Amino acid sequence: MVLFILIYSCPKLSGQSKDSVNVMRATEKFLFAFNNFNWSQFRQSFDSSATIFYPEWKPAGRIAGKVEIEKTWLELFPEFADSANTAKMNVTPRDVFIQLYGETAIVSFHLGDGKAWLSRRTLVMLKRKDDWKIVHLHASFMTAKGN
Repeated sequence: MVLFILIYSCPKLSGQSKDSVNVMRATEKFLFAFNNFNWSQFRQSFDSSATIFYPEWKPAGRIAGKVEIEKTWLELFPEFADSANTAKMNVTPRDVFIQLYGETAIVSFHLGDGKAWLSRRTLVMLKRKDDWKIVHLHASFMTAKGN
């Protein structure tokens, strides 16, 4: 389902390079793992030197390195650590845009309807051999005026 959404929300990918398609697939794997709380696949999406800005973390700030990122994600989403968990997320990206700069890719998209709330996500990915890894995730959240 997510792959279908990514393909059709990012029409500029048709006829693009193998790297564009591989970045899209890496993004789809990351989102699938997140939506299904698949810890093994989720953590493999990140490079060991990754950094994250995420609006829900307290105190607000940068989380750096795979160890700190994993610790913080497991605190924020304990569903990842619960082997009996059956919960699912519904992270459905809109307005996906992929930019390639050599062996670096920027993937940006929106979450939400833009009326009550809107979240923005930016993934900076780096090509490691034939695999694309997230080296930075930036998340922001906005509510509608007056909320």
